[in-house]
Amino acid sequence: MDSVGLDLLDPLSTKSGEDQVLVFNKGKIMLDKNSIIEHLNTLHEHKMAKDIFVPVLKKMRLKGVKFTGGPDEHGVDIEYYEPTQPENDRSYVGIQFKKGDLVYSGGGSKNSVKEVRNQAEEAFEKEIHDIDGHSTRYISRFIVATTGDINEPARKFIGRARQKGQDRRIDYWAGDRLAKYIQDHWMNEFVNYFKINTEEADEYTIVDIEYIEGNYEKLVRDCQRVRSTVNGSEWTIIMAIFGILVETRYSSVPLADLLLKLGRTEDYYRDEFEHLFELNYIYADESGFSIDGHARKLWDLFFAIGEEIQDAGEEPESTIELFTKLLN
Repeated sequence: MDSVGLDLLDPLSTKSGEDQVLVFNKGKIMLDKNSIIEHLNTLHEHKMAKDIFVPVLKKMRLKGVKFTGGPDEHGVDIEYYEPTQPENDRSYVGIQFKKGDLVYSGGGSKNSVKEVRNQAEEAFEKEIHDIDGHSTRYISRFIVATTGDINEPARKFIGRARQKGQDRRIDYWAGDRLAKYIQDHWMNEFVNYFKINTEEADEYTIVDIEYIEGNYEKLVRDCQRVRSTVNGSEWTIIMAIFGILVETRYSSVPLADLLLKLGRTEDYYRDEFEHLFELNYIYADESGFSIDGHARKLWDLFFAIGEEIQDAGEEPESTIELFTKLLN
C-alpha cells in the first residue's frame, strides 16, 4: 500500500473530504443513498414498486414476490410471504409504497397519513387465495415504505389501523432502508434502468465511513472502545505514534521524533505516558515507542481500510482520513 502523508494524521486536526457519489468498486457501480432517492422520486409509486422493488426483493430471495398494485390493490403494492418455522407455513406481507415524507402535525400532511392508515386497514382485510395450501389467508404484516421519512406522530396514527388477531403488525421502511436494499442487491441494474452516466465514475468513492462501519462493525466498535478509555491528551499521543509509524514504516518511534510531533516536553505528558503504559496501549524500549495490547486493533482497522481502498482503486490518502473520522 502506498505511503500516506503524516500531516493527514495530525492528532490536533483532521481533514474532511467532499461528499462523493459514484464509483466502480470491485466491478460494482455504486450510488450514494441521496442519489438513489432522487431517482426513485421521479417514478410513479406503482412503477417504482413494479419496476424497482419487485426485482430487488426477488434478489433478496424473498418468497412469492409479486406486484399487486392497481385499482383493486387493497392498500398493497407488493405482496410476498415469509415461511414460518417449524411448520413451514406462509405468513403473508403487504407493502405500500409512498414518495416523500409522511408526517402528522397540526399543520402538516394529515390527509396523506390518513390515506396510508386507511390502506393499512384495507390490507389486513385483503383475502389471499393460497392455491398450494388450499386455503384463504390474510396479510399478517403491513409495511409502509416511503422514499422519505416517517415521524413518530405519523407512525402512531397509522398504527391505529384495525387489526384482526394479535399477530398483525405494521412496520416501516424509510428512504434510507430502501436505498440500502438497492445498494446491496440491485445497484448495477438500477444504474442501467435510469441510464445513469458512469463515465466520471473514477472521480468518486464508495469506501466511506458507512461502508467501513457496515462491513467491519465489530472491529470498528473495538477500536472505538479503546478510544473511549483514554482522555484527549492520551489519544493525541497514540495518534502521534501511529502517524509516525505509518509514514516511516518503522517498527518504533524514537522519543525525540515523538516529542517533535507533539510539540511538548516529556514532562508535560508524563502522567499520560504512565497511564498508557498501565493500560498496555503503548510499549517502549531502547529503539522507541510502539502501539501495543488492545490498541493494536487500531492497526487491524487501518489495514482493513487500506485494503478496501486499494481494491477499489481509490487514493491511498483516504485511508488515514477515514481512519481518523471513525475514531475522532
